[in-house]
Amino acid sequence: MPGFLGEISKNKANKNFGISDRDDLINGIIEGKNFYLERRTIKKFEKDKVFTEDDEYIIITEGVILNSLKLVEKYKASNFKNAIINMYRKNGETFFEEFRGSFSGLFYDKKKDKWIIYTNHIGDKQIFYYKMRDRVIFGSEINYLVSYMKNNKISYTFDEIGAYFILTYGYMLEDYTLFKEIKKLNAGKYIKIDNNKFEVKTYYEIDNTPNHDQTEDEIIENIDRLFRNAIELEFEKDKEYNYKHVVTLSGGLDSRMTSWVAHDMGYKDQLNVTFSQTDYLDEKIAKEIARDLKHEWLFKALDNGRYLMNLNEMIKINFGNCLYSGNAHVNNFIQTFNFNRYGLYHTGQCGEIMKGHCSNRNENLEYGGGYSKFLIDKVDFHTLKGYKNEGVFKLKNGQFNGTLQGSLPVQNFTEVVSPYVDPDLINYLLKIPNNYQINELQIKWILKKYPDAAEYKWEAINGKINDKTITIMGHTTTLKALPKKVINKIFHKRAMNTKMHMNPMDYWYRTNDNLKNFIDSTFKENISLLENNELKKDCQKLFTEGNTIEKTQVLTLLAAYKYYFGENNAET
Repeated sequence: MPGFLGEISKNKANKNFGISDRDDLINGIIEGKNFYLERRTIKKFEKDKVFTEDDEYIIITEGVILNSLKLVEKYKASNFKNAIINMYRKNGETFFEEFRGSFSGLFYDKKKDKWIIYTNHIGDKQIFYYKMRDRVIFGSEINYLVSYMKNNKISYTFDEIGAYFILTYGYMLEDYTLFKEIKKLNAGKYIKIDNNKFEVKTYYEIDNTPNHDQTEDEIIENIDRLFRNAIELEFEKDKEYNYKHVVTLSGGLDSRMTSWVAHDMGYKDQLNVTFSQTDYLDEKIAKEIARDLKHEWLFKALDNGRYLMNLNEMIKINFGNCLYSGNAHVNNFIQTFNFNRYGLYHTGQCGEIMKGHCSNRNENLEYGGGYSKFLIDKVDFHTLKGYKNEGVFKLKNGQFNGTLQGSLPVQNFTEVVSPYVDPDLINYLLKIPNNYQINELQIKWILKKYPDAAEYKWEAINGKINDKTITIMGHTTTLKALPKKVINKIFHKRAMNTKMHMNPMDYWYRTNDNLKNFIDSTFKENISLLENNELKKDCQKLFTEGNTIEKTQVLTLLAAYKYYFGENNAET
């Protein structure tokens, strides 16, 4: 996404990244004999975006730093640039660990000849890099690096490990991409180049070691305190820039509690936005909540799945790093919305952390998650780094590398935030002991602190959170909704094959001839591009036997392969 790019060389910098294809960005260049830095950033939250050089330092910050004003005050500085300098001098090369928000950046200490390139705690402000023998190139988009390689006649190669991640998990694991040469800077990591010595280092590590020193009541109070702190950081940033609040809202609990708690704290002038299949619970529940809270409400219907035909546009946004159907609906909405008066895009992303899905301390990893099991035996798990337990694996990959890919379309226009990924809240939630059912704690938190929010249905169980439920074959539903669930099971109906889903892709594929023809013809026209016969056969198997989501996994790979490795692209 828009951000910054650069080259650091032992010799003379080539500087040939090409020109931006957007004329609505803030542009700037800082360069020297052996380095070239450029920013191509959106016109939002400009005071948080430092781009400067003086006799001692080069500083670039990208995205939004929610606590920038607090840091200016804490470090007794006249502006954010000077606060960063004071932080570096006091705290050293990991000064940015104190930042909160969706950010990335670069810092160069000229006297020490030390470069630092970093992403945030959750990695949603992406940085990609390619370390060559005599230089490093990096940028917020893979497209920046590909342009550099093409312009400088540097070849790049297709990585089949990444291909199978897309065909199984639907997103990349760890630092992989579809390019053997290009790596992603993972969450909580930074690049350090010190007198030409290159390292990737960790400043923030996930730790879910349990803390047994608190009662249930204390845990609920602390969850509430940390959640409200995170909400305040987000919504005060909007007010700092005189922006209106836009908050996603669905039938689930995650975005509901973002909007509800913000309202409870006085941030009542909200525009709630919802997108789903017409008449599904997401629309019905969100409409009721927005109406009763007296929020503005905007609904975007996803009926017929027409947005799934914007395949090539999505590849340019996600670079083939996640299945395009996973965030194409977000892009479909964003393209119709004018962000001029609105600030941060407030979401309930990664609310799974609150539900405890990342607190599993099972050391016998099953590498769970993902969209498809058809080809899971083709994934070489030996290539992955060691994980302390399954919860750490799921958080780093399923949430940070998977769920947060949904931010990419929005980052073309504004910044995306969620209280659930505030590092202080994450650190606390992950240490709740297993003897507490965290999903139950979330419900108890809502019932104790925000009981009115529990008066609306919860889409996941088709009932209120305090209704009696039953779990059958791993699926929980209310006793009231059980008969319908049983009927659907008897007649082998799946939600994705009926209209009873937020985005019922199997139903759309079955009932919308235009969509079916697009999916089928795109596969037929591009499957021959793959040169590896085994990979080609696996794609054919997954597309033919898989459901519609699995078909879109195949289309993602084929479209990305054509765009980056097809004819007239860089030599492989």
